[in-house]
Amino acid sequence: MKINKSITKVKVLEYVKITAGAVMMGIALSVFLVPFKIAPGGISGLATVIHYLSGIRVSVLIPLINIPIFILGIIRLHSGFLLRSVYGTAVLSVAAEAAEGLAAPTSDPLLACVFGGALMGVGISVVLAAGGTTGGTDILVLVIRRSIPSVSVGRLYLLIDGIIILIAGVALSGGDTVFYSAAALVVSTYATDAALDGLKLARLVYIISDDADSICGRIYGELRRGVTGLRAVSMYSGRERKILLCAVGRRQLTALKRIIRETDPAAFVIICDAKEIMGCGFEVREL
Repeated sequence: MKINKSITKVKVLEYVKITAGAVMMGIALSVFLVPFKIAPGGISGLATVIHYLSGIRVSVLIPLINIPIFILGIIRLHSGFLLRSVYGTAVLSVAAEAAEGLAAPTSDPLLACVFGGALMGVGISVVLAAGGTTGGTDILVLVIRRSIPSVSVGRLYLLIDGIIILIAGVALSGGDTVFYSAAALVVSTYATDAALDGLKLARLVYIISDDADSICGRIYGELRRGVTGLRAVSMYSGRERKILLCAVGRRQLTALKRIIRETDPAAFVIICDAKEIMGCGFEVREL
């Protein structure tokens, strides 16, 4: 029973995150980007172009354009993910429609593209971190990532959305559209990668100490983290000693440094960023 409640809680939290991220994207579109004819790439950017050419509302175009992409998602991605994507797309459309009545807080298109792009990127990252998408290029990116996992999410968005921005520039016959849209895309790309990495970033700590066993025992007991011992030889003295390797979350780093400082103030410590860690108490990422 407790397991079922835990699973339900996780699923509810995922949909809450998807809702929050999609709402941010909808506000970014209707308040900051569309009023200034800024096409931020992706399906939303394509919908912006078609909106100015046909007059059809962006909130209507987004689900329509997504239909063939969802068909691709059915073929390549699992049903749970697709359900979250349909939900994310629906929330984005509703949020974009609701936000159309809000006035832009600035009349400067440069400020609009910067803040709109940043809000869009953070929204995308929140949705993706929850295991969903808002359709469109999100699904295309994840399908490509299944085949080429080494390519970053931000760079894939930059490639796909860059093509759409060029289309927007030609269709709307405006050089300003291309430049402002490109600026919004760059900001969005940076915000997406920064937010995704920031949500998952951990620290890899190397510890060289004469009291390695005591430090190891305290890490096990106080932090509940695993430790790996590496055999090493000092090239200066020829002395063999043990190097401790430990991966910790950002919140545990301060506690780990305190343990080292209290146990062996003379310990030599190297701390590195770990962009992604899978297993052994760390969450597995599909992105």
